[in-house]
Amino acid sequence: MVLNSSLLQKLLHEFEVDTQFWGIREAKTVSDLLSEILEDESYLRIDKDGIIRVVEIVKMFIPNVLYPHRGYLLEWGQYFPDGRYRERKQNPAGKIKRGESPEEALIREAQEELSINKCEFYELSALTTELESGSSRSYPGLSCLYIVHGFNMILGNESEVYSKSEFTKTEKNGTKLIFKWEK
Repeated sequence: MVLNSSLLQKLLHEFEVDTQFWGIREAKTVSDLLSEILEDESYLRIDKDGIIRVVEIVKMFIPNVLYPHRGYLLEWGQYFPDGRYRERKQNPAGKIKRGESPEEALIREAQEELSINKCEFYELSALTTELESGSSRSYPGLSCLYIVHGFNMILGNESEVYSKSEFTKTEKNGTKLIFKWEK
């Protein structure tokens, strides 16, 4: 049986996850969750506590070494393809796909979201791996477990990212990401 939107919706309702507010304001849609699952970026775990979305992510801590007064790079916000805005104000991060190591995912995400090539890395160091659980802003009412791999990234002085005080990047699904430096 192939997972589709109606089957996923039925599964969520069986576990009393109310999706009526998904796709409104900051929340993503059932189709967004289905895409995540089919693209191996998350999975659903069913246990005695119910249904849980499990996501393994890489989080980037990028200080501006050329202009230290600017602080760290943050993903400031997102515009969804339908025009809704969601404030983020968090370190750039991305989902690890099944079969990827955290380092491979970090390099892929840095290229996709920030247009940073591997050759621009001057120093890359793993920080900690932490577990975070709770409800998700993306999918209200669905419990989530995040496995977060933190990395400190120092880019080479030639990186264009340092000179931009703010920039945007559009993902392949049409979501527009806004990045800014912040202390």
